[in-house]
Amino acid sequence: MDRRREALGALPNLVDRGLMSLEKRQVFPDLFRYVCDSCAFDWPRTPVKESDLPPPPAHSCPNENRPDLKPVLEKQEKRTSESTKPKPVAVCTRCGAVSYAPNLINGQCAQTVAGKRCVGVNGSALNADDWKQCAECAGTGSIGTARCGPCDGAGWLYARNRGRR
Repeated sequence: MDRRREALGALPNLVDRGLMSLEKRQVFPDLFRYVCDSCAFDWPRTPVKESDLPPPPAHSCPNENRPDLKPVLEKQEKRTSESTKPKPVAVCTRCGAVSYAPNLINGQCAQTVAGKRCVGVNGSALNADDWKQCAECAGTGSIGTARCGPCDGAGWLYARNRGRR
């Protein structure tokens, strides 16, 4: 708590209320949004020019008081080398998009398919045998400078049976 207070400097009351400071980030050339380093929160949803960017909203990070998420992420980081990507923790039940954030499990998929938001749900894939490393890219997500096709850049292939009942 004290380390966060020091990092926020002049905003100690935000830390006391559980609110996080958001970082302004350029996501496309000349387009910006605020993002949280601890969770998947980003605002506004559509990036805007820096001159049009309003002040950051108050953000209470859902991961801040959830110590159960940190061991999962730390374990993933230990298992992977510098060149391989970490194992995803969730996969969309509809489009197959992967997610690395445990807080997005059981939430709606954020992938856009044919201009519309996917209606699938991010299903849990935390079991060790849910994923196998992509043989084409050896887990890096890219072949040379191009994105790997079989794993779609994730470095991992979902191995659990996705058959419908």
